[in-house]
Amino acid sequence: MAQESVFDSRNIVVKYIRHKLWKKGYVWEVNGHDDSVSNGLMMGIQQDSGVSPSPIHIALHKVLRDAGDELERLYQSDFAEMSKQLHLTSITAHQRFTAVIDELFRDGVNWGRILAFFEFGGTVCVECVNKEMTAQVDNIAGWMTEYLNGPLHGWIQENGGWVCYYLNIYLAFDDARHLRHAFYSSIVLDWPVELFVNKG
Repeated sequence: MAQESVFDSRNIVVKYIRHKLWKKGYVWEVNGHDDSVSNGLMMGIQQDSGVSPSPIHIALHKVLRDAGDELERLYQSDFAEMSKQLHLTSITAHQRFTAVIDELFRDGVNWGRILAFFEFGGTVCVECVNKEMTAQVDNIAGWMTEYLNGPLHGWIQENGGWVCYYLNIYLAFDDARHLRHAFYSSIVLDWPVELFVNKG
């Protein structure tokens, strides 16, 4: 699909995580030369790379942020508790994060679960910053990008790509009751507790 080459998974992940951290008072530094993320967070004003995004990119990021904020509003305590129970360390972070994500998609993929994937990743990033593990934010962004480009890539393409996601969410936001009852009903939030037990 031609439109799929327009959307960069890394950019979508970075913008989502930036938003989640910004809401908590943190700004994720970006190197202006290659738009790669640095190993730190700072308080301050977010800098842009100078490239103006297209209207569809702006719309996609806004819809993803808005849907994520609504999901956070409805289930923040669940996501925060799951994140805390992971007991992430620099040694265990990748394995435990991946185990939760694999469990999320075990029974299949849908747009609701993809949104839960983003929200969970953002919540874990906030938890890492709160625990002074800011280097993990870069790692989590990388793992999320790999998952989007790997296991989720085919499903996203087969289901209309990010433009289809944007249109589905945009239409759902036209009727907030529909959004709450239909869209969120597809999200699995009762993942097995074994995923969160500290194993070492």
